[in-house]
Amino acid sequence: GLGVFKKNPFLHRVVKTNKRAKKDSARFLSACSHLLNNEKLRASRGKSGFNAMLTNPFLPCGPIVALPLALPVVFFLNSLPCGLDFQGTRCPSPPSYVPRVLSLNSDHMTFLPRVKNMLILVSEGFLCNVVYSPY
Repeated sequence: GLGVFKKNPFLHRVVKTNKRAKKDSARFLSACSHLLNNEKLRASRGKSGFNAMLTNPFLPCGPIVALPLALPVVFFLNSLPCGLDFQGTRCPSPPSYVPRVLSLNSDHMTFLPRVKNMLILVSEGFLCNVVYSPY
């Protein structure tokens, strides 16, 4: 958590975030795979009696586990990863005015913060591909 407050160069942070995302994604994918292949869970699937699954949409393991259980999924998070909430609602989000979540920009940006905002927007697609493609 302390790395968030360090003022490293932007490109350095992008590379470091990419490496961390790959490592974390592999760890979460492994946990999800173990959860799906758990014999006790398989045996209890038919007996669960649950009506829905509450899950965080940031990682797709929840909906993947809900699929064989034939449960509807309810997401609890104020936004979806990778800008999917903006795509789903077709809500405009111009990077010249709307700051990206992790940019720490306000809506009153000069030229350089707008460039930073645009770079974050472009890198999100790449980062999302790194995190979600294994699923």
